[in-house]
Amino acid sequence: MHAARWVDLRRYALYVALTIVPVVSLGFLLARTVDTEARSAALESALQRARTIAASMESSLVDGDLSDGPEDTTERPAFNNTMPDRVHDGTLLRFRVRDVVGRVVYDTARPSAGLGVVQIDDEVVEVVEAAQADIDGDSGVLAHFTTVGADPGDVGETGLANLGAPALEVYVALRFTNETLNDIVRQDRTVIRPGETVVAGVAEMYLPYADVDARTASSIRRLVIMIAVGLTVLWLVLAGIVASVAVREKRHRAMAEQRALHDRLTGLPGRTIYADRLQAALAAGGRTGTDVALVVVDLDRFKEVNDTLGHRNGDELLCIVADRLSSALRPGDTVARLDGDEFGIVLPGARAETVETILRRLQDALVREAELGGVAVSIEASIGYAIWPIDADNAETLQQRADLALHTAKSARAAIVRYDEGIDEFDPQRLGLLAELRRAISSDELVLHYQPKVDAITHRVVAFEALVRWQHPTRGLLTPDEFIPIAESTGLIGPLTHWVVDRALGQLSEWSVTHPTLSMAVNISARNLRGDLPGWVLQRLAAHGIDPARLTLEVTETSFASDPARATVLLEELDAAGVRVSLDDFGQGYTSLGSLGHLPVSELKIDRGFVLAMSTSSEDRAIVSSVIDLGHRLGLDVVAEGVETEAVADDLRRLGCDTMQGFLFSRAVPAAQVLALFDRMPTRA
Repeated sequence: MHAARWVDLRRYALYVALTIVPVVSLGFLLARTVDTEARSAALESALQRARTIAASMESSLVDGDLSDGPEDTTERPAFNNTMPDRVHDGTLLRFRVRDVVGRVVYDTARPSAGLGVVQIDDEVVEVVEAAQADIDGDSGVLAHFTTVGADPGDVGETGLANLGAPALEVYVALRFTNETLNDIVRQDRTVIRPGETVVAGVAEMYLPYADVDARTASSIRRLVIMIAVGLTVLWLVLAGIVASVAVREKRHRAMAEQRALHDRLTGLPGRTIYADRLQAALAAGGRTGTDVALVVVDLDRFKEVNDTLGHRNGDELLCIVADRLSSALRPGDTVARLDGDEFGIVLPGARAETVETILRRLQDALVREAELGGVAVSIEASIGYAIWPIDADNAETLQQRADLALHTAKSARAAIVRYDEGIDEFDPQRLGLLAELRRAISSDELVLHYQPKVDAITHRVVAFEALVRWQHPTRGLLTPDEFIPIAESTGLIGPLTHWVVDRALGQLSEWSVTHPTLSMAVNISARNLRGDLPGWVLQRLAAHGIDPARLTLEVTETSFASDPARATVLLEELDAAGVRVSLDDFGQGYTSLGSLGHLPVSELKIDRGFVLAMSTSSEDRAIVSSVIDLGHRLGLDVVAEGVETEAVADDLRRLGCDTMQGFLFSRAVPAAQVLALFDRMPTRA
């Protein structure tokens, strides 16, 4: 928990580091942009004022020649009349006039001085050249930020007004236009003809910038503060959103993990946690030298509660059982819901001699009546268990043997059964197939072969029986008798049957495009007659778009013998929904003739042993004849399997058998070879 919190804090710190840098950079960029725009606006304003001042000066020039200074002209009085006042009122900080070669002709700091020495001034040269190149345009203007007295020629000046004050230094070319009717000859003997414009000099002005700078700085500070506050608020809002999203994501992730690892109905751990706890218990037992018991609990007659009181009360019963199991266990024990009404329990450190005591306590907790829908219901359960390392040396084998013990408990009507070698009917090699079979179901190693059932008179194909095979990666193609008994003795028969039914219906759906009257038969084990088998079958029929009447579930007589009440209820539901039920291997002696008429079946399937022997045994032929007659008197169709010769087929036809199945017509073949059977034996129209 602390580690997860530390990871979240690190992620949040990383978010802060990654987001605050661009936010601060954006603020800095905005501030710089505002400052640049303010300076640009101030500069543009200064240039406009400078042009206005220069324009007023140009009108006072009389000969366009400032090279001899203003002493002998009228320019100096014009400068003295206007410029000192501008300096005095703060419009200008300093004003100078230079001729085209750079000599100071007039300076408000020294209004009485004569013509200055030539000072090569790069700005003057640049302005003059630009103005001469564009004599009638607006070129010949240059401005930059400086301070009064900062020019190289001003170094050493002291006592002058405004010295060192921030200023915008602006150079503006002074143009002179000859508006007289005569040529004007300048001191350098150049001639200015009427209407001609020449560059007479350059006006150098220092415009005040301190107040503008202060106001701009103040505005920038306010704007920067606003930007900083705005970006900070934005960042905090984004940080809050991110934090909120992170919290919600963490909560949703935890809920998803809870749903994925725990049973939604009871809140108990699911198979993943159950397997992890078992592995952890075995690892701890290996270190400490203690035993581990694995227990499987299955409720008896749970289906009757669902059918009688409804699924809501059935769910309530499961929750009650989960609570009672959890309350009766020790701290450190694990109870999980495995499937339907089956629960798994891991008992770490439980000694072999104390496990029975714990399980009796579980039984006592379960048998107390529970009130469901106003009805008092007694709870009964079968329990099977195995102990590590006495009964198994690894988790997988331990689970298999606990399942075998549970199967024995239910078959023997015993409350609690522990695994022992006497109830294991399989050699180690075949038992090892159980683990591989679990993988085979999920990894599509199983395949279906199809054997046709033909009309006894026309020999047209009326149906197929789906028979499962296992394409084992090392042992090749395995027949059902090599793995079905293992699946029936454990909980694997359920997933295996689901796989077979679903694949068979999918194949029937494909064939229905060209053969819409075909039916499909699938074998159902006695252990399938539990839970919500009818609901699941009808759901898959609807999913594949198959009429229920085109599915036949073949059930052995032993299915009725082991639990007739439960089997009858489930099969009645299927029969009522339109699914056909066939009593397979009939004649082995498990079903009394008195009860046959009350079973929800629509077909009898004569055991192949009688059919194979009828051609050589008059007794077996008489049995077959009697079964056919009995089935017809009860309104049932009769199927004979194991038909291998024409003679047997002819005899069955004379006896009135409805449908035949056997090697005479075809062995069970893969789906890809069924089309050939259609060509050889046409289907029913």
